[in-house]
Amino acid sequence: MLDTVTIVGVIRGADKSTINIQYKVDDMTSAPMDVKQWIDTEDMGVENSVIPPGTYVKVSGNLRSFQNNRSLVAFCVRPLEDMNEVTSHMLEVVHAHMLQRKPQAMMVGGRGTSIMSTSHTSMASTGSSGGYSGANMMLINGLSANQNQVLALIKSCNEPQGISMQDLKQKLNSMSINVIRQVVDFLSNEGHIFSTIDEDHFRSTDNEV
Repeated sequence: MLDTVTIVGVIRGADKSTINIQYKVDDMTSAPMDVKQWIDTEDMGVENSVIPPGTYVKVSGNLRSFQNNRSLVAFCVRPLEDMNEVTSHMLEVVHAHMLQRKPQAMMVGGRGTSIMSTSHTSMASTGSSGGYSGANMMLINGLSANQNQVLALIKSCNEPQGISMQDLKQKLNSMSINVIRQVVDFLSNEGHIFSTIDEDHFRSTDNEV
């Protein structure tokens, strides 16, 4: 069952109270979804302004279902900076759907041998900056080997402030700091992790305090 999800859509309505902001976000798949974003009343430095209707946003949060009505408790609602993000998100949805489909059993040479298709992704080379260098990496649960490795380390940290970028680098000797930061940015944008006390400490959304 899906728990943490990311949707892209347009805000159809917004209502702010003293403790939360409630949006109606239309991702064009069904009726607009109720999205609730809690306001941090203790940290006055946090931006709590309402995003106006008509704005395209990317929302990451925990999926809730009550009496067949689905809603999202959001930990990140941000306006899209580039409308290409809509196309990118649609491709990610199609890709995730294909990964969820059961592999088809194929008959090989007259024998009942089950062939499971393996998905790969090719990351563009980043040259001397220590990037992925065009390597083909197997996707597991929609994430590459590097992404799964970083996410597993972040999930394993039980400290309230999460794990630091420095600790990640110490534990991941085989990865450059540039690659780790690229992976962290990806996981954050996709709603798998979030920053805590600063931009260099991260926790998994699966084990929120």
